[in-house]
Amino acid sequence: MYDTRQWAFVADMNYSGAITISDVWLWIKWLYFLPGDFAIKMLVESSHIGPFFEMTYDNYGGLLAGTLSLVTLVLVVGALADWAGSEY
Repeated sequence: MYDTRQWAFVADMNYSGAITISDVWLWIKWLYFLPGDFAIKMLVESSHIGPFFEMTYDNYGGLLAGTLSLVTLVLVVGALADWAGSEY
């Protein structure tokens, strides 16, 4: 089994030969799922935790990755708002 996620940013995400509006959605999706997919990568590559929870590279972009990414996004936005002195 090999890692199927594209970790490096590529402007032409769908490899159509041109940068189009379709690529913009893929950029957003790539960036949003990055933290969750990275956590799944660490679980899959661990010697005990990944196999126990039956984690594979197929879990990229799924419910767990989306949830972890959402939590990360909320924490980052909250930290930035706190750092900026805003009260939201």
